[in-house]
Amino acid sequence: MKKKVYMLLLALGTILLCSCQNQPVSESKSDGQTEENSVEIDLTGNSAECTSKAVEVSEGKVRITDEGTYTLSGTLEGTVIIDASNTDKVELILKNAEINSADFAAIYVLSADKVTITTEEETQNSLSNSGEYQNIDENQVDGVVFSKADLTLKGEGILNIQASYGHGIVSKDELIFSSGTYDITAASHGITGKDCIEITGGAYSITAGKDGIHAENKDDSNLGYLHIGDGEFTINAGDDGIHSASQVMIAGGKVDITNSYEGIEGLSIDITGGDIQITASDDGMNAAGGADGSSTGGKEEDIFAVTEGAYIQIAGGTVSVNASGDGLDSNGDLTISGGKTYVSGSQEGSNGAVDYNGKGTITGGIFAAAGASGMAQNFQEASTQGAILISTEQQEAQSSVVLYDSEGKELLNWQPLKAYSSVLVSCPEIKEDGTYQLSAGNSSSEITMTGLIYGTEQMQGGAMGERKAPFEGGQMPEGQPGEPPEGQDNRMPPA
Repeated sequence: MKKKVYMLLLALGTILLCSCQNQPVSESKSDGQTEENSVEIDLTGNSAECTSKAVEVSEGKVRITDEGTYTLSGTLEGTVIIDASNTDKVELILKNAEINSADFAAIYVLSADKVTITTEEETQNSLSNSGEYQNIDENQVDGVVFSKADLTLKGEGILNIQASYGHGIVSKDELIFSSGTYDITAASHGITGKDCIEITGGAYSITAGKDGIHAENKDDSNLGYLHIGDGEFTINAGDDGIHSASQVMIAGGKVDITNSYEGIEGLSIDITGGDIQITASDDGMNAAGGADGSSTGGKEEDIFAVTEGAYIQIAGGTVSVNASGDGLDSNGDLTISGGKTYVSGSQEGSNGAVDYNGKGTITGGIFAAAGASGMAQNFQEASTQGAILISTEQQEAQSSVVLYDSEGKELLNWQPLKAYSSVLVSCPEIKEDGTYQLSAGNSSSEITMTGLIYGTEQMQGGAMGERKAPFEGGQMPEGQPGEPPEGQDNRMPPA
């Protein structure tokens, strides 16, 4: 009996020993290391000084060939190359480092399992390129930071990225940001990731010739997603502010897209939290592509067709859209279940503040949209929260939209940023059989709800989906506009 117990204990010990020995390298080596046990690399202009055999220096190239933590400081006219085993974890600590490459990436991750770039607290760091890319191998490098491995950026310092050509930060695998301050100016995309981009914190100022943040995987439609959990973003983009070939999810943080062609574009868009401000010359949010060549496939020949997998869902947060095209444009469903959403849509009759091709339902939250009346669209009867859509004569920009209940209590007060001739409002207080007064600019109307949806959809030239003409509410009679509270912020109205 004792022999059997001994043999059992010996077998268990062997299994546990093998299990510990097979733990990922990150558990025992580079991950979590501090500057005290890192390798120092002193950048000295066109060269560098380092005592480690894992660091090779030649003709402006600093090549790191083994896993570990490396601290870079000083100035380099050249490139730092990570050329380690594909099982190695490498961390670069930037400590007042300035790296500029005339014709290549400032940091190039050729081979590794995972690479982390950390900015040390109270340091200013700069990575840049100044000329067109001249590739040194078979890879088409096109970013100031270019990685073929999983890449994480974090820290308490500042990282400035200047991409005179190409993109700012590129990962051909996973791209993760957890902290840090980033100032990115790029001729093309500011940040781009292939498998995914996940951002859980940090501060980002992005000026991009194309997309501010771009995620796309042409080989696997389940990848190429973009998730934002927290952080502060100011994005000025020549194309889309935020773009994903699959899902865009924003759960928190503050996102201010000050300029874009389309503000947020993806096959699907989920908003569950955060404070989001969008200014767009076309659509504010676009699910399943837009009219430009950068879309997730572009509009189909039948512009009213439903794209499989396309939807916009807003369940929380505060969203404010100022769009010259459609405000919220979904080639599939549009679902509002919470949060506060305010849409200043186009003044052109060919666009609507709300545009969906599948189902449109509202079950909760505060929602207000204003724009042209020609393509105006209401939510559908499947909604469980009341919604009111009316048309009116043209009202001036920032003319107040105010909703009162039968006792004169103010339920909603908002000033659209552009002139408008239709208004769509919804809030939890709108009930079936209730009576309400809706003021829009210099017009006012009393509305009695015979169901949860008041005012059906209208479009010029015929019907589309659930759209019907004319509006049930018709033209609102003239009246006195509601006055907004003193000091009201037009972009973020109160509930």
